Amino acid sequence: MPKLINAATGETTLDHIEIADTFWRRFKGLQFRRSLPVDTGLLLSPCSSLHTCFMRFPIDIIMLDCDYHVLHVLQSIQPWRVVFCAPGTEAVIETLANSTTVNRGDQVGVE
Repeated sequence: MPKLINAATGETTLDHIEIADTFWRRFKGLQFRRSLPVDTGLLLSPCSSLHTCFMRFPIDIIMLDCDYHVLHVLQSIQPWRVVFCAPGTEAVIETLANSTTVNRGDQVGVE
């Protein structure tokens, strides 16, 4: 399974990345899951907005541009919220709340 790497340091940020790159995979997202394993994220691409309807746990949201530079990070987004992404967002990574270890301006990669 792919993992998320911090391009500057080479460190693994998330051990497992699920990729949602079709309409139905993005639509399903994290809905109805009881939880998300630690060190796991869901990469939604393309993505310009998202919702946390039917989710059972809060998440962190990492917004990425087309080169996977971090544009914005939102932490502890509760269920039943709508999020409009920062201008230039091409992809989003959803992960467990308060587990984000990347910062705005970082560049990440999936390998």
